[in-house]
Amino acid sequence: MNIGFDAERAYHNETGLGNYSRTVISGLMKLHPESNYHLFSTDKPLDLPYFNRSLQESGATWKLENSGFLGKYSRSFGWGSHARKQKLDIYHGLSNEIPLDLKPGKTKIVVTIHDLIFKRYPETYKPIDRWIYDKKSANAATYADLILATSEQTKADIEGYYPQSIGKIKVAYQDVDPAFHFRKRPEAVAKNLYQFDIVEKPYILCVSKLAKRKNHFKLVEAYKKVMHLIPEDLVLVGSRGDAADEILNQLGDLEGRLRWLGQVETDNLVNLYDGCSFTVYPSFFEGFGIPLLESMRRGKAIVSSKGSCFQEIAGPAALYADPQSIDEIAEQILKLSTDSSTKAELEKASATEAKRFEPKKLLENIYQLYQSLL
Repeated sequence: MNIGFDAERAYHNETGLGNYSRTVISGLMKLHPESNYHLFSTDKPLDLPYFNRSLQESGATWKLENSGFLGKYSRSFGWGSHARKQKLDIYHGLSNEIPLDLKPGKTKIVVTIHDLIFKRYPETYKPIDRWIYDKKSANAATYADLILATSEQTKADIEGYYPQSIGKIKVAYQDVDPAFHFRKRPEAVAKNLYQFDIVEKPYILCVSKLAKRKNHFKLVEAYKKVMHLIPEDLVLVGSRGDAADEILNQLGDLEGRLRWLGQVETDNLVNLYDGCSFTVYPSFFEGFGIPLLESMRRGKAIVSSKGSCFQEIAGPAALYADPQSIDEIAEQILKLSTDSSTKAELEKASATEAKRFEPKKLLENIYQLYQSLL
């Protein structure tokens, strides 16, 4: 097969969507080196040693495609005609969009839609961004031959908001960064805990951007209710968002037991998961919930939210609370902290549930879906 990827996020985004793009691209190249690959990018790629090395070692033939005469706008208009000139069998838009000049024909069009949160929570987006995202998503839903949704929840949302997509959607789960597959290194964990000054006490880990939709406010309020009943501190990891000031202003109000580490490098993040007692992810809504699978990959028990995709992804590896209820979140945190048998059961389930997301199986599923279009 002659396969083209929108590699913009792979080369220019070091977090969620970038990780997904890199995992799909490098994984499929390694799994099926007999195919030819074209990686479309609008600008000079970032220096990503692990990704670049994985491409070189895949054994596949691949080519980095230039942006075109429209520069950064070629992603929206220009890559489609280039895909046809390259006689691609498959063009895969890896992050919710496809070129406007790519229409159904000999080149089969695949798009991954991760979520439609801009539809569910429009107040968290600027009007111009909502308009752009809607146009791009509608175009993808209309003209893609195959739409990959990262969860059943996302599939339902796509069908609800863009009914022209019905009959074209397949659920294709994703994996996390390959670093989460590596064996635990106790010495590295100890070094990182010392680096972040969290060696003295056990801690609960929450990984997500400090955004209102992630529900840190109710998490902190729930923690306040039980902090004197449990030994664990609460450690937050993630970049600043629209709730940052509201949350960070409370750092001095919890007797030093609330910590924010900002955004950390992936290797350090893995060690922080390994060092924690358990994790908490109280978000209101997600398309997949990467921190859930990251927790499961490290065999951790989880407190998460009822609804959305959370129970679909974590299954029996988590205790669930109404994200609107401070009391329910507090109750589940207290239970995991004080009930060692429940915690052990969830940790065992976490390791088991993670096997549902075995990367080779997920990638082979995508490749077989490509073949089904030809």
